[in-house]
Amino acid sequence: MRIFRELYLPSRFFIFCIIGVFALVMAFIFPVLYWGVWGIIGIVGIGVVMDILLLFTTKEAILGRRKLAEKFSNGEDNEVKIVLQNRYPWRVYLRILDEIPIPFQIRTLTKRCKMESQGEKVICYPLRPVKRGEYEFGKIQVFAATFWGFAERRFSLGEETKIVVYPAFAEMRKYELMAIGARQHPGDKQVRPVGASTSFDQIKPYVVGDDPRRVNWKATAKCNRLMVNSYTDEKAQSVYCLLDKGRTMQFPFREMTMLDYAINAVLALTDVILKKGDWAGLYTFSNTSDIFIKSDNRGGQLRRINEALYNQQTYFLESDFEQMYIAVNRFVQTRSLLVLFTNFESMAGLERRLPLLRKLTRQHLLLVVLFENAEIREVAEETAESVYDIYFHTLALEFTVEKERIVRVLRQQGIPALLCRPEDLSVGVINAYLKLKEKNVI
Repeated sequence: MRIFRELYLPSRFFIFCIIGVFALVMAFIFPVLYWGVWGIIGIVGIGVVMDILLLFTTKEAILGRRKLAEKFSNGEDNEVKIVLQNRYPWRVYLRILDEIPIPFQIRTLTKRCKMESQGEKVICYPLRPVKRGEYEFGKIQVFAATFWGFAERRFSLGEETKIVVYPAFAEMRKYELMAIGARQHPGDKQVRPVGASTSFDQIKPYVVGDDPRRVNWKATAKCNRLMVNSYTDEKAQSVYCLLDKGRTMQFPFREMTMLDYAINAVLALTDVILKKGDWAGLYTFSNTSDIFIKSDNRGGQLRRINEALYNQQTYFLESDFEQMYIAVNRFVQTRSLLVLFTNFESMAGLERRLPLLRKLTRQHLLLVVLFENAEIREVAEETAESVYDIYFHTLALEFTVEKERIVRVLRQQGIPALLCRPEDLSVGVINAYLKLKEKNVI
């Protein structure tokens, strides 16, 4: 019967049963309490029956649904809303248990609230996924009780919902202002770039500080005042993100792999590249070549890159940089900025790949992005208090110095290198790209 499938007896009911058994035992010892105990048990028993009848007299007494975004952002808090409506003619007390996807491993997320008659309630809670992919929500289990709370009625509400978790697209909004550096508004001071801009912008009146070599004498003769040519940063320059998916990108940091942090940074960087008027492309590789998206600035390029990054996974094999070099030479014909997201943990690993990296710099501008293990650095900076601590402190310091040495060797070879903490990777890469663009070295 439906009533038995939906009826739940809470702990209050069993506490009452235990007290009743204890009272009957005392009544057996003291006969004077016998009829009083049975009277109280009978009154409470009638109350339990009435409680159950009140809960089951109204059909579809509690209505509810779950409100989600179309997709979740990986590594960030995503809001989940549960909207409930009470159709009982009295106040009820609710215990809400949402069937959260299994990968979250959350089994204690229970919300409690009370709802007035014909009232509505919105319950919100955040979820932070740490892996990309498809997640499945189950039903919303709502347990309703009256003021007495001797019984609960279960309602299975909503529908089973599947949600996809994409790279941190919400993070892109944080860095949109970084792409507006070239836009000038009334009252803004013009910042002169370090290099010489070659893309013509406009002819404007001469002001103190302008380069006299840019005076336009024909416009000066027509306007009867000094006029100069104004130039802006070059646009439509190709920028490719090269994403290493080898075993070194499998290292975890705060429940996310290095690859997940790199994917989030690629997406944020691509958004800034497109807003700056440049062309963004993507190439992923591990032991073999994987995905290549030609650089472009047309509408939908960000969506194409986002879809390509959605299912990328790390492999436990060593990445083949020779295949990467061959693919770049084959598909990238014009001089471009190559942003390589990888992770060298030792000088031996760098020395095996350094000749190929030097070859790439002959035709392109290469920026190597490396990860700094913040947890190892914290251990290296701690004060050692025992021999055990000294041992781990020395090992951590050795790893930290090795990573800094790798960056120094790359820069000595004329290869720009960026060493970032995983959580600061997006803003660090965007700043590096904007600095290279200001210097007009792309």
